[in-house]
Amino acid sequence: MPPSPSRTRLRAALLFAVLLVSAGGDEVAVFALTFHLAASGAYVVAVLQIAGLLPGVLLGRHVGRALTGRRPGPVLAAASVAQAGVAVVLSSGLPPGGTVACVALLAAVNTVSVTVVNAALPVLAGTDVAERAYGLGQSAASLAMVLGPLAGSALFAALGVRGALLTDAATFLAVAVYGVAVRSAELVPGDTGTDAVPEPGGLTGGSLLALGVVFVVIAATAGTDVAFVFLVREHVPGSAVAVFGSATAAWAVGVLAGSALAGRLAATPPVVRLALSGSVIGAVYLACGLAPTVTVLLTTFVVGGAANAVFNATLRAAIYRMAGPAEAARAFGTFTAGVNTAVLCGILVTTPFAEGASAWAYTVGGAAALAAALATVSLALRAGTAESA
Repeated sequence: MPPSPSRTRLRAALLFAVLLVSAGGDEVAVFALTFHLAASGAYVVAVLQIAGLLPGVLLGRHVGRALTGRRPGPVLAAASVAQAGVAVVLSSGLPPGGTVACVALLAAVNTVSVTVVNAALPVLAGTDVAERAYGLGQSAASLAMVLGPLAGSALFAALGVRGALLTDAATFLAVAVYGVAVRSAELVPGDTGTDAVPEPGGLTGGSLLALGVVFVVIAATAGTDVAFVFLVREHVPGSAVAVFGSATAAWAVGVLAGSALAGRLAATPPVVRLALSGSVIGAVYLACGLAPTVTVLLTTFVVGGAANAVFNATLRAAIYRMAGPAEAARAFGTFTAGVNTAVLCGILVTTPFAEGASAWAYTVGGAAALAAALATVSLALRAGTAESA
């Protein structure tokens, strides 16, 4: 017997709250660590980000293979307890080398959490519509992007890095409690097991084209994660912290709007949505590089956040459908490795220009992403027409 609508809504609301708490804690930690280490220069910030990405590159495929067929609840609970412990150690005033090592360990365990959540999100949300589940995740992340930097700035000012990181540890424990509560949930809905088959609506027809656009856009814009803190410090030095938090919140507002838009665009072929949203993302980064003023940053970040939400929700729903629920963990593990590789490439290329030439980092990255996406729009439209037919 299917669950009642009220129970389905309760499951979705609980999942949203847990994702919000988890993502909010991460935003607090990132905010505190970024501003704490920014005084050491762009290379230190870049090494910190690389430490958060490299474990996913190395472990993603293996984690996905190991999690295939496992229940998400116990895995999520164990991984979250481990992350809480690492966050407590990270808060103990380590030297830069120890901080980087702990961030790498935290990222290694986070690869498990991210993979199992992505693979099981439609099951945990209690819905058969993948876009709805991944839209829910995007909405939680967007709200966390609004609240996290605000909480992070307050905690950083009042309690320093230690207080912010202990708050992050507490959020991991909250996620662990949720994992225990849903310990009986199956990673694969019902009794499909290995007989589960992929659903329609994946990246058929234009798969290689779409994935090419995905990784070019990700790599071209990823380096700006290092450059952004220097962009606001160099171009709005009198209010860098406030602009950093406000721009992040503006991006999150866009993500919230884009999450709702992604569901309404579900009838459009995925390859078309990826090409068009990738074009908008590239244009936004280009505009920020050409005119890094407060007005431009806040305005374009709303638009960029909306495009990013459509981009991410489309991609994850398509992967889930292509792999099928039985193989979703394996697919998302490989996806994590690929995305982290693209981000690492972007960081390595951009870091030498992040400090002192941050606007150029945005300009070149945005132009590259825009050019790649625009070059494939017409091909994507043709592929989408063929898929619809």
